[in-house]
Amino acid sequence: MGRPCQRFLVIPMGKTRPYAYLLLVALAALPSRAADLGVPVAGYVASPSQPELRAISGVPGSYLFSDPLPLPPGTTSVHVAPGKDFALIEMGAAGFAVLSLSGGAAAHGGALSGAVSPADWVAFSPGAQSAILFSSSAQRLQLLTGLPAAPLLARDWDVSTWPEPPRMAAVSDDGDACVFASGHSVYLAPPDGPARLLLSAGEIVSIAALPNGTDVAVADRNTASLHLLQNVTAPAPALRVLASGLAGLGTIYPSADGGSIWVARPGARALSSVEIASGAVRTFPSAVAPVRLLPLLGRDTFLITASPQRPGGVFLWDGSEGRMVLVPAARVESAQ
Repeated sequence: MGRPCQRFLVIPMGKTRPYAYLLLVALAALPSRAADLGVPVAGYVASPSQPELRAISGVPGSYLFSDPLPLPPGTTSVHVAPGKDFALIEMGAAGFAVLSLSGGAAAHGGALSGAVSPADWVAFSPGAQSAILFSSSAQRLQLLTGLPAAPLLARDWDVSTWPEPPRMAAVSDDGDACVFASGHSVYLAPPDGPARLLLSAGEIVSIAALPNGTDVAVADRNTASLHLLQNVTAPAPALRVLASGLAGLGTIYPSADGGSIWVARPGARALSSVEIASGAVRTFPSAVAPVRLLPLLGRDTFLITASPQRPGGVFLWDGSEGRMVLVPAARVESAQ
């Protein structure tokens, strides 16, 4: 008897199309352990609620989530580096370590001395060469540089005296520009001295450092606007409103070439691209609400949704056209 077929929705999103259309593609089902069989790996995704890491294997139109990858004993949390083949893992009292990823396999890369755990969140730089860790229980904000090969705890801030607790952060690849945001304000975290206010806004939902190492984009849901803070370490950074009218905006991330900013808009079931030089906006309807914007290994390729026991969504951009691919739900082992 032949193997059963999986069905995938592939949604082209060309700029000349006023709406997305659905192309039903029937493909022979691949084994769920595709990452173990030499199938290309498109990226990795970690569970936000448990220490679980899966590869996304295959090619566009036939992506699959792998079975959970083996993790080092004692792993309590996994933070995947955006668009890279490594992750930071937490191992309880043992703290943080680097986890190398290759072809759907994970290898322990050694502990990170001094990194505080547990961390409420981890924010990586555009090239994942640096990362910011925040622990509310320890009241510490920490900067890691030299990732992944030569990690170094470069700075360690006591945030108990700061005006507001950090809810998110952005950092340049060299670690020189570090900013954090509360729900309504953006601050510079200097090497020493108090945090410095850079911007007050209505409802900040995401911030992102640009690849140029000096600028930071800020998404304000209250005004449906995207702001650009230029040269954040200068005494008086410049401020631009890049775009407005971005209803339902959420997570933002810079494009691979640094010339535009991708904006997930779960409230509008769409993704938008905002050109930094001109402020021009292109919008791509989505079949699913893009509740996340995690770069995968391909250029300007993002995982936009992934929920337990539900299909995931991947958005791909080829430089002129965008499309979304639905990935079948990951296989979940039943309890014995």
